[in-house]
This record gives sequence, structure tokens and C-alpha cells, in this order.
Amino acid sequence: MHHRTPHDVIGPERAELVLRDGIVLVADIYRPANEGLYPVLLMRQPYGRAIASTVVLAHPCWYASHGYIVVIQDVRGCGDSGGDFEAFVNEMEDGAQSLDWAASLPGCSGKLGLYGFSYQAMTQYLALAGKGRRPDAIAPAMASWMPRDDWAYEGSAFRLGLNVSWAAQMAKLKAARNDDGETYSTIDGAADDLALRDLLIARPDLSHLGKWIEDDETYWSKISPGVLLRDNPLDIPAFHTGGWADFFLEGTWAADAAFRRKNLQTSHLVIGPWTHAPWNRMSGGTDMGPEAEFPVDRAQIAFFDFYLKGKGDRPATARLFDMGLRRWRTLPSLPPTADTAFFLASSGLAAAMISDGRLDTGPSSPAGDTFVHDPFRPTPLVGGHLGTPAGFADRSAFDNRADVAVYTTLPFDAATTFIGKAAAEIEIASRSLGCDVCATLSLVGPDGAAKVISTGYARIDDAHRALARISLRSICLSVPVGFRLRLSLQGAAAPAFEIHPGNGAFAPAPAIACRPIPISIHHGGAAGSRLIMPRVSDDVA
Repeated sequence: MHHRTPHDVIGPERAELVLRDGIVLVADIYRPANEGLYPVLLMRQPYGRAIASTVVLAHPCWYASHGYIVVIQDVRGCGDSGGDFEAFVNEMEDGAQSLDWAASLPGCSGKLGLYGFSYQAMTQYLALAGKGRRPDAIAPAMASWMPRDDWAYEGSAFRLGLNVSWAAQMAKLKAARNDDGETYSTIDGAADDLALRDLLIARPDLSHLGKWIEDDETYWSKISPGVLLRDNPLDIPAFHTGGWADFFLEGTWAADAAFRRKNLQTSHLVIGPWTHAPWNRMSGGTDMGPEAEFPVDRAQIAFFDFYLKGKGDRPATARLFDMGLRRWRTLPSLPPTADTAFFLASSGLAAAMISDGRLDTGPSSPAGDTFVHDPFRPTPLVGGHLGTPAGFADRSAFDNRADVAVYTTLPFDAATTFIGKAAAEIEIASRSLGCDVCATLSLVGPDGAAKVISTGYARIDDAHRALARISLRSICLSVPVGFRLRLSLQGAAAPAFEIHPGNGAFAPAPAIACRPIPISIHHGGAAGSRLIMPRVSDDVA
């Protein structure tokens, strides 16, 4: 792939779109200096258009230098655009009008692409759901597809840290826009996530957080791309970028699958070893090697060149970073897999001793492990998409805690590849009316380091005896010879999730109301406790 940048760039030029309701949306436009007709690339975002997804992507002038008119637009109520910002609510109608406008800009070749990361990726889906001009290609990176289930909640538990952090960011942007220094300082001065949550719920003029906690199905359906695009032909080329440790990974996986089901030939997927941001070769304090530094911008330009200019080769169908081999797999399609079960077993000391719990290929005799979640020292979440640090972090020190039950396979005697969704089915019991269970899948090396591959979380309302299915996230993992898989189970995931108070119907509770929760894990015999892995049956490239 050539890296020549043939164009000098003019811009940014300020441009305005007057919507049908009179609201004015403001954009910056970057153009190739050479005269001629060029495709338009539009990004719609809420953080102030000068940022333009540059936390992970190249600056708009880089894209313009490759022969594109690049338009970075402030969405309603953000930056210099008029109106009031309400997360996602106006993006379908405003987005549709913005597509019509962008395609009519002077110098446009008639071809229109959309790109951007996170919120800027969701605006692509929502604009597509509108009744305006259809884009000719889209490149959503790390976006939500069903915001209730792949953003706000996980396993029916509210993602407290993530949701409060983003709601506070948007509320501060709104306060700054209104020159409201008092509100800005009040948000900054909140003591912790719980205080911040309560503050933002009390200010619906500033924040969507109250609606997210109300959890009304009608609200979610109006802002969910997976609902709004259910009957859409999805007949436009799509280039999805995701990260194995991104908190929107399941959204990327589901969106790609939806496009792929309808139009396989024009669906393209790249998933790297990355967290939500930044995208580089470091993950959870681990250097993933030179291949992890993947040029997403060049890949996006190659995608747009092929579909908007008719240049170059068709992009690969799927490129997945193998977290075990630390190299890319380029696949003609996502390979068929078969569920492979690893059954939990122990002598009853899997929480007390790191060496007692096992993952066996078949069920063993009945046994169980019991540990206690203590609200005064809740088990932290390490690695994965919501842990600290996020990514491919070593959690072996935390596996040594006595409130974590740990189950490990024997060393693999043949390299084995897993691609797709993993899960844990755990038979649990508790004297508490409810509890939380957090599961972590790790790759354990010969040196004993347990590098986090995937985590999952479930809130269990009736914990007297329940078979809890904890959805782990999609993975691409080859387990090398001599390495082991480990499943770690704990009763909290602080501070990503609120501490369970130990009562029945979970409701936000003050710390003083929280009680210890004993949790028993039953395995062997008739108990179905097992780790379920998506094993690739045939060797893949």
C-alpha cells in the first residue's frame, strides 16, 4: 500500500447547515488544495469539532491530503452548533439532513462516506436510520449497537464508573457552553461516583443519566441502532474497528454480524488488542509487540478508496489480533466454531488456594467452594474492558485473594485456537437475597502471570440456588503449548460496578447498608458449572 499524500490541504473552513427546525449546525471543512471533485467524509461528534476523534484517529487534514473533502460537524447543542444536546435523541433526524447537505457541498464527487469513533460511530448508524440520502460507505469504530445492553448495563448491572464518567463529561461540556462555572465546579467536586451519580440524576437538564437508570424499554428502542436498523437492507459497505479490551466490543461484534448477514461481500472487520483509547501496542501494561501498532487510518483510507473511488484492492473480510500469538489473523470469513466445555472442580479450597481449583475436560465428583464478599474490601476488577488497568493485565496477585475462586486447566499439550463468544455457567448459592458474580478468563503463562483475556459480570436477584450464565466477551485466542486457561470468580468488581448491598431487589444503597455476602459455587456431579469456549475446529490462517 503506497503512503503518498498527493494533496496540500486547505482549511479548516467554517460551514453552517440550517436544519428544518431552524437550528444551525456548524462544521469545519478540510479540502484538497488541488481543484477537482472528491468524495466527502463526514464525522458528526459532540466534543467540540477541533478534537475530531484524534484521540485515536489521524487528524482530518491527513484524510483530506489523501483526496477527500473532510467535514467535522458539531452535533446539536455541542461546540458552536445551536440547540440543546440530549444524547442520541436527535442524531437520526439531524444526521439524515446532514448527509443530504454534505453530499451537496461544492466539489463533492457524488460519493459520501462516514467515519469516526465511539459517539461519532453511533451517529453514523443513526444517520443511516434516518430518511435522508444513504451514505456510500461507513467506517464505525468502537460503537454501541444496543446501548442498553452493550453500554449502560452488563449482566443486568449498571456500569457505574463508565456511565457516570461519560455523563459527567457531557454535563461539564454543557455547563462550559452555558458559562456556568458553579455547576462545572460542583461536578468536579463530587466526592465519588455515587455522589456524582446522585448529582447528575437530580439535574436532568444536564444529563441523560436519570433516563439510563430508569431503564425504560421505549426510551432505549428510540436510540438503539440495532432496533432502528432491524429492517434496513444494510446494503452499504461497512468497515468496523473494535478492540478486545474495548467496553463497546459487543456492539462492534453485533453490528458487524448484522451487516455481514445481509451483505457479506462488503463487510469488513478489524479487531485489535486495544482498549477504548488509545490504540497502540501497549495493553494493560503489556507490550503486545510491533504488529499491535496497526495503521487503522491507512486501512480506512484503503477502504474508502476502494468503495468511493474505485481504487486499490478489496479490503480483507476480517483481521483479528490473536491475543495468544500476538499476531494478526487475516480471515476470509469468521471461522466455524464448536463449544468446548471445561468443568469446574476442586477439593473445596479454590478460593483459599490458587492451586486447588481445576478446569477439567469432564465433570468430577460433587464439591463446592465458598467465599465471602466483604463490602469494606470489595474485590477490584483488573484488566479487560472495565478493569484497572484495562487490557491484557496480569491479575495473578489478585487471584491470590481469598475472596476469589480460581480454576485453572492443565498446560495445553497442543496449540488450540478459540474465536467468538465465551461464557461461564456457574451454579451458585447464597444466603443473601441477591449477589453479583464477576468472571475473568485469563491466559496463564509458564511464569505464572495470568493475563486477562475477557471479563463478564452478572447481577443475580435470587441467589438461593441459581445457574448463572455470565457472558464473557468475544475473543480471538490461541493457547500456546505449555500455557493454561484460568477462570476466576469473585463477588464484586470495584469500582466499575456499584457494590451489591446484599438485599433482594437491588436499589442504590448507601455504604452503611451494605452487608457481607457469602457465595458458594457448586460443581461436579449434577452441577453444571463450566467454562464454555468457542473452539475453532479447523486450523485458521
